[in-house]
Amino acid sequence: MHKTKSLLLSMLLSLGLGSALSTQAAVITFDDLPATELDAIPDGYNGFNWGSSHMVNVNYFHKDLLPNTGFENGVVSGDYAAFNFLATTSTITGNQFDFNGAYLTAGWNDGLNIEVTGFLNNALLFTQTVVVNTSAAQWFDFNFLGINSLSMRAWGGTSIDGTAGNDFFIMDNFTINESTAVPESSSLALLLLGVAGILLGRKTKKA
Repeated sequence: MHKTKSLLLSMLLSLGLGSALSTQAAVITFDDLPATELDAIPDGYNGFNWGSSHMVNVNYFHKDLLPNTGFENGVVSGDYAAFNFLATTSTITGNQFDFNGAYLTAGWNDGLNIEVTGFLNNALLFTQTVVVNTSAAQWFDFNFLGINSLSMRAWGGTSIDGTAGNDFFIMDNFTINESTAVPESSSLALLLLGVAGILLGRKTKKA
């Protein structure tokens, strides 16, 4: 009898009366930042640090800033997208998250390489290199799970205006998974309570 009660209690706690962790995709479009031509993304935006305190990391811009370049073509939704300011390595940090993917575009260099690396507490977990052009934004799945730091470094390719050293890339619709606690269905809890009552009643009669 005691074992039966313990088993039923465990079932109720795990299935009916607890809460579950649910992941939900969140898309960061950069379109809810203050309207401007060009500015740093402030640390804390959407829960991440974008390196704005150093003014050399991730900035955002309006699509009309540099027409007929990858900057204009890289804006997928709305009027804004992000880019690596001064063509430096971009580092995005926050609480633990899953990096699903993003749209990436080269600013001036066709055939630009972008190395994307994911870390958890400075330990390397994932790395992937993609190649992008200036003509259109491309979606890339990364699926870096359980990281808290993301590094993006660009190099190479051929500039569309014949100049060198334009290792700029554009990023839009930065998509992550956020974990949220979701209560289990109350109807499921009531059903399990009913089943528990029936089973306990039968056990008592047999005893």
